[in-house]
Amino acid sequence: MKTIRSRLIMIFLACFSFTAGLTALDYYHVFILEEKIGIIQQFNDFKDDVLELRRYEKNYFLTGKPVHFKQILHYLSKTETLFSGLEKEMKMVLPLKEYEECGLALKEYRRILEQEIAVEEKAEIHTQALQSRGKILTGFSERLIREKRKRLTRVLRQMLFLPFVFSTVFIILILVVMQMSRTEILEPLRKMHEAVEKAGKGVFETISYTGRGENEVFQCIFAFNKMVREIETRQEQLLQSRKMASIGTFTSGIAHELNNPINNTSLLVESLIEDEENLTPEERKALYTDLMAQADRASDIVKNLLEFSRTDQGHFKTISMSEMIDKTKQLLGNELRLQQISFHKQICDNLPKVWIDQSRLQQALVNLMLNSIQAMPRGGDLTLTVETDPSHKGYIRIDVADTGDGIPEEQLDLVFDPFFTTKKEGEGTGLGLSVTYNIIKSHNGWITVKSEPGKGTCFSIFLPVKN
Repeated sequence: MKTIRSRLIMIFLACFSFTAGLTALDYYHVFILEEKIGIIQQFNDFKDDVLELRRYEKNYFLTGKPVHFKQILHYLSKTETLFSGLEKEMKMVLPLKEYEECGLALKEYRRILEQEIAVEEKAEIHTQALQSRGKILTGFSERLIREKRKRLTRVLRQMLFLPFVFSTVFIILILVVMQMSRTEILEPLRKMHEAVEKAGKGVFETISYTGRGENEVFQCIFAFNKMVREIETRQEQLLQSRKMASIGTFTSGIAHELNNPINNTSLLVESLIEDEENLTPEERKALYTDLMAQADRASDIVKNLLEFSRTDQGHFKTISMSEMIDKTKQLLGNELRLQQISFHKQICDNLPKVWIDQSRLQQALVNLMLNSIQAMPRGGDLTLTVETDPSHKGYIRIDVADTGDGIPEEQLDLVFDPFFTTKKEGEGTGLGLSVTYNIIKSHNGWITVKSEPGKGTCFSIFLPVKN
């Protein structure tokens, strides 16, 4: 019974079998009860016949009327018939010795009655003999009914006890089902509900499940955990693909940045070739210095782009936040110019050190800045502020604020959900902010958003300070 379905079926069959058995037992007791009541009625008839026999016996010896003698014979016959017909039942109720004594008393009673009463003085002797046999018959019938009633009472008590047994077993079965439902259905489903809610917010965590057997819930949790592990292994691929998508948006800017030092280098080389003989050593040295500066400028641009594109994980170190922001701004410089956006950087003094994976945090800032640029199609201001947050001790706060169109209030809780986007179809994947959320979470921080339609949006990143 590995599956919950099979266990529930077995419990249902057990309940059905128990109920059917209890019903059958109840019907059996009712049948037995009816039978015993019928037998008691026959025993009562037997007792009534004996009492009538004794009554007419007394009347006969008091009055001597023949009619009473006939009644004695009549009730004696009825008593003998019932005694013979109830032989089996009587033997089951009273000991065999008592039954035999009663049978012998009946025979003696008839024998005495059938004797011809010859003389008056012998009548007293006959009276005493009949009375002694009659007492035996009366005592037997009373004991017969008394014992039968005791047995009937026992059957009734058993029938009254059955509902308590049924209730107890039923409660036990209910408790078993509730316990099984809690441990193997409700508790795992609660964990799955929490995990799915987190997954909807971009947080993918495996579910710890210690249940026994491979039931439906286990299979579902196993499939979910497998999905989470697949997502974790592909998370960096997703990050990298998002990076490449971001790179595609400002490739033209990078090309423009590289063209400038390359063109300057070409002009300097032409000057050296054409005017080499007319240049003084000092002029020639100045041109060489300019060449080195242009080469360094191009190298810095390429190095910055390579750092942004690398896929290595776990390179946490303390870096200059100002330098990283400058590199990020350089990557997006052409986009800022094309959209006529003014960039402002504000970094407080004595900023504490933080452990940062530069490539991943730079990716998060690029995603946020691109969102801000796209939210200001008519130009505006983009401000990046880094400071300590007095309301959250032990953390620094990075604010990325714009003066764009803003986000409707009903959508603020959805912006970090995977694939959620307010852009037109084909203009966005809805993964940028979800990736950013996971990057900040990997730094043991968190990110919040505030926005007012028509006035702008501010994303706030909170990162722990290095101890």
